Amino acid sequence: MATFTDTSTDCAICFEPLSSAATLTLACGHRWHTRCIREQLAHAQPSRSQRLLFAGCRCAKCNAYCDHPALENLTRRTDGLRAKVDEWIARQLAIDAPEEWRRANSAEEKRMLVEEGRRSYAFYLCGACEEPYFGGTVECADQEEGERVRPEDRLCSVCSNKSQTVCDKSLEHRAFHVWKCRYCCNPSNFLCYGNVHFCNACHERNSERNRSRRRGETVSSLDAIPCTGESCLYPKLDGFDAHNNGESLDCEQVYYCACCLTDTTRNASLEESPGSRNLIVNPSGEQGTRGWTLNPGHCRWKVESMEVPIDSNTRTNFVSSYSWCIMYQTVPVHRFVRTPSQVRIEASAKFMGRTDCPSVFRMEVIATDAGRRILRRIQTDTLNSPVDFWEKACLILEPVEGLHQVTLSVSGKDSRFWRGDYGSKVCHCSIRVLGTEEELEGVLIQG
Repeated sequence: MATFTDTSTDCAICFEPLSSAATLTLACGHRWHTRCIREQLAHAQPSRSQRLLFAGCRCAKCNAYCDHPALENLTRRTDGLRAKVDEWIARQLAIDAPEEWRRANSAEEKRMLVEEGRRSYAFYLCGACEEPYFGGTVECADQEEGERVRPEDRLCSVCSNKSQTVCDKSLEHRAFHVWKCRYCCNPSNFLCYGNVHFCNACHERNSERNRSRRRGETVSSLDAIPCTGESCLYPKLDGFDAHNNGESLDCEQVYYCACCLTDTTRNASLEESPGSRNLIVNPSGEQGTRGWTLNPGHCRWKVESMEVPIDSNTRTNFVSSYSWCIMYQTVPVHRFVRTPSQVRIEASAKFMGRTDCPSVFRMEVIATDAGRRILRRIQTDTLNSPVDFWEKACLILEPVEGLHQVTLSVSGKDSRFWRGDYGSKVCHCSIRVLGTEEELEGVLIQG
């Protein structure tokens, strides 16, 4: 309770004398007309039509949340929602700022981080269950575009039938859902306005539109990038030959759940092909950087505790920094395979980024002969790291005459040049010889 007496003579809401009507004193110690403070709290009740804002639930004089027995019918719901939102913020901070969150030992330090999260993150009420859910950042939420979203179209992952088509555990696995960009076929990296998913490129195109609008320029709707149809490798909805890309809600799609390893069409390409055990040593940083050769300099891959779980056994992952971090490991295939030049080899790794700092990832495979001459080199494009889930990058090395060893190289960095470890993360680095158990029986060297 407050230890001071509010000596104000006027109500700071209506500016009429406090003596002109019934008053109450909040727990913070400030006095208000009962009618005025009740009207303020009534206007502050959460609505599905806009992001959750709790500013109207605070005392305008000291910013403390309004607390009084006579107001409980107006504060009970918002107090409950605030607690749920703070839980969401804590989860998001553990993913976006793991080091800061871990270093916050006291309750006050955590409270300050959560307070910052309230200013940065946007939360909405689900149009079906009316539970709060994470809907992106405040920066995007407050743009004019976000105000045009219909409340009934904002659904949490549990209530969205789009996520239920690929995952039987929508609530538990919501962080692992790989969404399609609404305006093209690429996997998304951003969630904005509570229900619009963007890849990096489309998010930047949309941001440029909003910058033009703020300059007073006339802007048109964001152009969709048409799906190429049969040649597009991303999974399509049952009965469709192409993705629907554009501004309508039906252009949203969950490609697959990274935790369930399934997709909308049950595409078998997302399942692990049969093959040998993993030949990479220390694939996820369980033993520091043992077995890996790191690029020289101060900007290098490091090992951190895993924030977004990938399975029950993996506890760590590698993390990159603000400029390209490169590490590689060479597998002497000739020690494991009788005839290396006759086998197909799969190289893969799982990677992800953070919601507060975009990052990129690249993987390369180099096949060399006994004299270390390069026979073949294949690599991925520079990939935008997905947010909050692990995505698999995979390269297949077809049979190479004279193959002796294979080198797997992984590179990562953040896209904003932030000092610290804000770049892409990687785990489950793998080199495997492909083939069924029967096929491998005569191929692998036993022992």
